Amino acid sequence: MNSKTIITVVVIILIILIGGFLFVQANSHNTKVDVTSNSTLKNGDAVQIVLTDEYRNVYPGESVQIKILDESGWANYYDVVTDDSGEGSVVLSTFENGNYTIHTNYNGTLFNKPYHGVDALVIDDGYSDYDY
Repeated sequence: MNSKTIITVVVIILIILIGGFLFVQANSHNTKVDVTSNSTLKNGDAVQIVLTDEYRNVYPGESVQIKILDESGWANYYDVVTDDSGEGSVVLSTFENGNYTIHTNYNGTLFNKPYHGVDALVIDDGYSDYDY
């Protein structure tokens, strides 16, 4: 092979790679993890989330990481897999009263962009009467 052939092959490969990258970027959807539960909960209540894209399509069977962080920096980590409705939940137990933040993380896929969100949560006195 001469140098012109090698350069031509390299240029063609680069064009294909750049075209593939641009195709994926142009067809990637923004995603969002919404915390749908109330911002004030009790132990026994569930933090509920739903994973959607910018067109409100839900994503079943996807893994979402939830971190519940207290004011002193202690964190509780949960991995949730969304159901057929794109929803997931974590039941709260043994949390002290106080202010918390809920950090949600979705790593995305080839055509779904990652999402990182933060929401406020207050744990109030008592235990929930709700049976999940």
